[in-house]
Amino acid sequence: MIEPTQQHHERETSIVTPEHVLLRFQTAGMGSRAAAMMIDFAILFLVNLTVFIVFGLVIFGKDSEFFLETENMALAIVILVVFVLNFGYFLLQEAFWSGQTIGKRLMGLRVMRDNGQPITFLGATIRNVFRIVDGLPMGYFLGALISFFHPQDKRLGDLVAGTIVVVESGRPARPSRKKATQPSLQKHDYPQVLELDERQKQLITREDWQLLSSFIERMSSLSPDKRKELGTQVASLLAKKLGVQDEPLVRNDPIVFLHFLHRILQKEWKLGSS
Repeated sequence: MIEPTQQHHERETSIVTPEHVLLRFQTAGMGSRAAAMMIDFAILFLVNLTVFIVFGLVIFGKDSEFFLETENMALAIVILVVFVLNFGYFLLQEAFWSGQTIGKRLMGLRVMRDNGQPITFLGATIRNVFRIVDGLPMGYFLGALISFFHPQDKRLGDLVAGTIVVVESGRPARPSRKKATQPSLQKHDYPQVLELDERQKQLITREDWQLLSSFIERMSSLSPDKRKELGTQVASLLAKKLGVQDEPLVRNDPIVFLHFLHRILQKEWKLGSS
């Protein structure tokens, strides 16, 4: 369930998860998305240039008779390699790097599903196949036009794939800032470290894990008040499901409880969370 709103010329979207937790995100406008795309295209330009130079040196380094015999095959190989690199660059990074490319990470953007959960490999494939259509007739005119008029800044690929691009923070993400927001999970600070038996671990569903991991990943983009409010909601939901709602750690510091829980569960859910 998504409820788009607009405030101070910045579009926001509110997502209600299947667990009835409200998540609010600022959608990425054309400016930030264009900047991220320019970074990615600059990287791809250098990669493509390197490919052409390498193939050129290999082909032209041979005698003329060999070159004439292999010219068409070499050209076909170069075209195939360039296509795989350009398509795979966006697809693989978004699918396996939590909805980000290098450009999106530098600009503090992330692709996610409409329900607030991480993008899947299928979703990344669909939105990047439609990147070709969004690029028509040139310069991503069609994609920019659709994004400009859509209330959630979606391009055609996002509409078909059921995805949305959001801003993780008010300015480009910086690793030092994100690191500073992470609480220290030292045992001497919390002597009663959270422990779960196998029965309790089995109570956590895929939706529960996606909710938990999404909160941990996006915690740095939330204001302190919003982080505390949302963290308390998520912690209350998961603690009740696990039957540990009366634990001192849950009552005193729900954010740290969520970090401990994430650390315990990530080995089991790591492969299934992509």
